[in-house]
Amino acid sequence: MKTTRLVLAAVLAATSTATAAQSAADARCIVLATAFANQSKDANQQKLAEDSLYFYLGRIAGQPSTAQFKTALDAQSKTITDANAGTLRGDCVKAVQVKVQLLQTLAAQSAPPAQATKPTNPQGR
Repeated sequence: MKTTRLVLAAVLAATSTATAAQSAADARCIVLATAFANQSKDANQQKLAEDSLYFYLGRIAGQPSTAQFKTALDAQSKTITDANAGTLRGDCVKAVQVKVQLLQTLAAQSAPPAQATKPTNPQGR
């Protein structure tokens, strides 16, 4: 019984660490998307940044308090530099694009086949 508890505790700790790491990466992408949306002059880029923002907001684990969320965003803001911002932003956008492509593939697979239409005879023959 004691071994089972230790194994369970280890699994929970590992899961918690992975969740925290994912939340940190998601928080970083929120910071990047917000900055990009505010700085970009191109409407398509602003839309992509906004879509990314909503995507990553939906991935934040649990129900963080305002203080916890602000702390996570502030911590991730400190990891972003001019040198790495482009690469990090690209990584964030890539993850969103992968999910969009997945949905498009599923939608195409589940779409009913197009029905053939009868040719019309304009002269009534």
